[in-house]
Amino acid sequence: MGVINRRVLWLPLTAVLILAAFFRFWQLGIMPPGLYHDEAYNGLDALSLTQGKNFPQFYEGWELYAADAHADRAAQETRFPIFFEGNYGREPLHIYLMALSVALLGATPFAIRAVPAAAGVIAVLTTFLAARALLNGRHSEGRGNLVPLLAAFTMAVLYPAVHFSRFGLRAMVFVPVETLAVACFWWGINRAEGQPGQGRDAGTWLLFLVSGGLLGFGLYIFAAARLFPLVWIIFIPIWFWRERTAFGRHWRHMVGMAVAALLVALPLLLFFLRYPYFFVFRIAYVANKGKGAVEGKPWLTWLLNVGRVIRGLFWQGETHLRHNLPGRPYFDLFQAILFLLGLLQSLRRFLMPRYLFILFWFVVMLMPSILSGDAPHFGRLSGAAAPAAILVALGGAWLYEKLVSVLQERLEGARGNTIALASVLLLFVASALWTGQDYFGRYAQHPDLAHDFYLADWQLGLFAAGQAQDTSLYLTPTQEELATIFFAVEDPGRLRNYNGAEGVIPAGKPGTETVYLLRPGDQASLEALQSYFPEGSIELEREGFIPFTAPATAPRNRTEHAADFSFGGTIMLVGWTAERREDTLLVTLAWQAEADMDKDYTAFVHLSGPDGRLVAQLDRPPAGYPTSDWQVGEIVVDRYAVPLLDDLIVGEDISLSTGFYTLPALEALGETADLGTISLQK
Repeated sequence: MGVINRRVLWLPLTAVLILAAFFRFWQLGIMPPGLYHDEAYNGLDALSLTQGKNFPQFYEGWELYAADAHADRAAQETRFPIFFEGNYGREPLHIYLMALSVALLGATPFAIRAVPAAAGVIAVLTTFLAARALLNGRHSEGRGNLVPLLAAFTMAVLYPAVHFSRFGLRAMVFVPVETLAVACFWWGINRAEGQPGQGRDAGTWLLFLVSGGLLGFGLYIFAAARLFPLVWIIFIPIWFWRERTAFGRHWRHMVGMAVAALLVALPLLLFFLRYPYFFVFRIAYVANKGKGAVEGKPWLTWLLNVGRVIRGLFWQGETHLRHNLPGRPYFDLFQAILFLLGLLQSLRRFLMPRYLFILFWFVVMLMPSILSGDAPHFGRLSGAAAPAAILVALGGAWLYEKLVSVLQERLEGARGNTIALASVLLLFVASALWTGQDYFGRYAQHPDLAHDFYLADWQLGLFAAGQAQDTSLYLTPTQEELATIFFAVEDPGRLRNYNGAEGVIPAGKPGTETVYLLRPGDQASLEALQSYFPEGSIELEREGFIPFTAPATAPRNRTEHAADFSFGGTIMLVGWTAERREDTLLVTLAWQAEADMDKDYTAFVHLSGPDGRLVAQLDRPPAGYPTSDWQVGEIVVDRYAVPLLDDLIVGEDISLSTGFYTLPALEALGETADLGTISLQK
């Protein structure tokens, strides 16, 4: 008994897709506020693709990690990478899609999030298709198109699916591929079962080959996709063992699927074979990080995670604000009840291959969260959203049938069917309202949401991006995560991060305006800049930063003695000042970068007596601003406080010298600069 006529099926399906699009695209550019680091890092790679840069590209020092990966085999420079190596390594498809979005829409949070949002809407449609292929027709037991529509509705309003569709990560991009692989597989079986010749026609073969190709293609999207083929690896032997006719009809199809999957995945697999570091790096990090990880006992972590994930589904959800309204379960109350009803019906029918497949699909896609150290992680449960939605739909269909059987005994005509259907739909509408209130109400108003999504960094980056193109930009103090700011500026090379509290002043390039962005608590840096640039000005303090501007006319080198000494054509000493203060000699050095540097050099200041004997010294890198970050042409001023020993002779001429070298090789950068003699008068 079909409750929805096939000829008008497109009407409710379109309504569900419009609802899904509303939940995913409404206020997408500002909700969540700001742009979280991982979203921005993906955006930086997407931006680099649009700018024609070669890869690998690294930001925030990730090249240090990549050095381990390439210790035995150098990286291959390429315009179009098959794997993005920064930020623990990421599969490529979603970044290529983001590059297209950025090219069309600009470097904005909306452009970054539009990709998973669109994938989230498509996932609603492909969940409908997967449910229909699995359970429609004679396998639906009279439910007609109700189960696929309810599954699509559930996916449209499922809170985690909504949230991760609005989050510029790759988890939801995998779901349409996952569900389409399932749909093609069962379409192939349906087609083969409905024709003679054991399904050897080209159309049947094409469906199975596409399904296999999608299995391989999923590896290019999300690390959790590596577990997805386990659904078939577990299901097929059991199916063939129970149904020998299925083996005879489909074993060739299964071999074709496996070959198609391997061929599609081969380029990425060859990359991992060449650089195995990237295959395990992210997995090892995820498995051993989090409050639930038991150090040295991963098996115990995974065992405990089973309970955490089950609790997370029903009553104690993920507490990480960036991933969830803290504590909200994966299912709301209505979805949880219907899910349990659907699960019970599937368990009762587990000997039927289609229900067995759904159960395996759901359990396997719970594993990415179970195998991580911070379960329940709702992002890593994205692959379980579709089978969960189908199980909820099965529960809804079962409830509808029970209501129909009860109401038909009391009501005449079709009134019982109508009331039963309206009652079930009311539960799903209640879920939609619940999700809307929780996401756009409670979650949006959470007081810590802006902080967790780096709104302050995004606003700082927009301010920096608004400065003239030739303006030198500096941020202090240093911070590990800069991707949000870099993406807003659209050029990571424009902004330099230094720790002004350590004493260094990157004075910018002579003749150009310099803007310093100081965090409100960095008072030492502000006082140092005000002292060095009395012509400078403070703009109105913004949320999270204070802008200080040194005009283009302000001198960049204010040292007492001019100099013109080049260290290997890489760094030039342009000035110095020496001043004794009690038992310390304060030596201020002004350097200018002559070339880009990929090494962090250590500077030294040496004091030598008349006999050439070293009597005092201080060796350290430029404080808070390593030389690998210097820009060609900029002047960097640093002060070295050289401790003086008691046996130094007052009034005796002391030779002052300075230079650079590398550690640990102790390789000098050019010659040492002899600055002349000074008299250590008290």
